[in-house]
Amino acid sequence: MLGILPLECPVQRYEWGSRTAFGRLLGRPGSGGPEAELWMGAHPRAPSAARIGPRRVPLDRLIAGRPLETLGRCAAGGQAPGLPFLFKLLAMGRPVSIQVHPTRARAARGFDAEDRAGVPIDAPHRCYRDRGHKPEIMLALEPMEILTGVRPLPEIESALAAAGVADLAPAAPASGGDAAAVGRLLRAVLTLDRAAGERLHRRLTAGAPHTAAGALLRKLAASYPGDPAVIGALLLNRVALRPGEALYTAPGQLHAFVSGAGVELMANSDNVLRAGLTGKHVDVERTLAAAHLRPAPPAHVAPRPAGPAERVYPAPVREFRLSVIDLQIGGAFAPRRGPEILLLLGAGARLRWPGGTLALQRGDAAFVPACVPSYRAWGTGRLYRACVP
Repeated sequence: MLGILPLECPVQRYEWGSRTAFGRLLGRPGSGGPEAELWMGAHPRAPSAARIGPRRVPLDRLIAGRPLETLGRCAAGGQAPGLPFLFKLLAMGRPVSIQVHPTRARAARGFDAEDRAGVPIDAPHRCYRDRGHKPEIMLALEPMEILTGVRPLPEIESALAAAGVADLAPAAPASGGDAAAVGRLLRAVLTLDRAAGERLHRRLTAGAPHTAAGALLRKLAASYPGDPAVIGALLLNRVALRPGEALYTAPGQLHAFVSGAGVELMANSDNVLRAGLTGKHVDVERTLAAAHLRPAPPAHVAPRPAGPAERVYPAPVREFRLSVIDLQIGGAFAPRRGPEILLLLGAGARLRWPGGTLALQRGDAAFVPACVPSYRAWGTGRLYRACVP
């Protein structure tokens, strides 16, 4: 019978990653290059490896070979076994992409269409790498700046004027309601020609107005000079998260990460449609087709207690639940019927379950299979817990 297993987790070294945050948060020397995402999960693109004695077993293979032990009720009902969530540590060295994640139905259609067209699964221009949707929740570990959801049209017009770029953006059509008007304005901004992007860059270099909107444009333009999608940031709500604050992003919600570091928990998918501010493949039309363009406020998530030591950040999904355990208080977790992944950001922790114990050091991750009926956790710092609701 399996016990709680230590994990070795791959780092995605995208060019927008931070050079210092992983070392600071995980308590280890930096790699010297950008480190963007630590993947903790069983996604086939970059699965974690579970250590079972002297062996290292990719987590997706372990789950496929022992679904009832690892997944429990998640493997019932004749469904293809798979971990329903993907857990990440994410850190930005510079802003990253105006993007959207598709709904489940759109992802299935898009994946099948690209398969029929013969687009290789790992092709840089492929938009749909699996058939899943990707709702997600971000919990800030350090101060974060995020753009999320479309702003009301009057706010957009004010922001364009305050940043001194209203003349570069086409006038918003007055007909069709806010969603239609914002959609046409966003499409027009994101498809501006390179000459407009260069005019924007020269203007920002010469000095944008000393406003929050001007400062945001300068920051984005410094990372993506000449990209007219910089203006598109002003159409989205700007959110500043303090450590311990969280934000939920639903499928179809336009968003972009500007700065900071946090833990991110999502459905087990790698589908991302991008509209700009990236060196990766951009497809404005597909991104806007998948986006909900009706103005909506950011979806802040307030934690709620789930016992003396645990705070839960609820999300309206069935694939995952994120919580934080205060190890100084410690606690017991039972009964259990599904898989979990734990990440320690603290000096040390100890886990005990019927049949074994495991010591964790700062930055360590562990997989708790469904067959472990209960466990206790104690130590110093915080344990970040990804599980199924």
